[in-house]
Amino acid sequence: MLISQVTGDELLNSLLFGESRGLVQSGYSYVIKEKKPQKTFVHFWDMMRKGYKGLLITRQHPDHVEKEFGPGDLKIVWLSTTLGKDYVDPHNLGSLTNLVNRFVEDGSKTVILLDGLEYLMVNNDFSRILKFIEYVNEIVMQKKSLLLISIDPKAFEERDLALLERNVKVL
Repeated sequence: MLISQVTGDELLNSLLFGESRGLVQSGYSYVIKEKKPQKTFVHFWDMMRKGYKGLLITRQHPDHVEKEFGPGDLKIVWLSTTLGKDYVDPHNLGSLTNLVNRFVEDGSKTVILLDGLEYLMVNNDFSRILKFIEYVNEIVMQKKSLLLISIDPKAFEERDLALLERNVKVL
């Protein structure tokens, strides 16, 4: 990327986050490797500032997310075995898939952040998780949406991490 082709914000982002920061595009799924989802949240909020509608699937309680980031035009889904509104049982990947489908179905610009893949793995075997991610990736490609997945690579076996990274872009 030539500096003359880059705006001030893009240059700052490129310096802070590396060149891949400017390459986040609709129709793709991205994995961000980090212990806590800090960089992933930066990408997520950046896309929301650009007019994307946001879906946050997280292990963090929705009240804590709103307390930290403030309320916004954001749908928050808590991965929890506790029953309630906007809570999804981590064993129920079908329900989670349906939720993503409904979220992107109108064709508007959407960004989805999945923070809690490790928790889904605790409650499901890896092959089910991989099928879920692959299906959501297909939805994202078809609907020109954007998926950001925050993972701690230490939580994965080397083979599982390679399978997960096979059809997504790694930031």
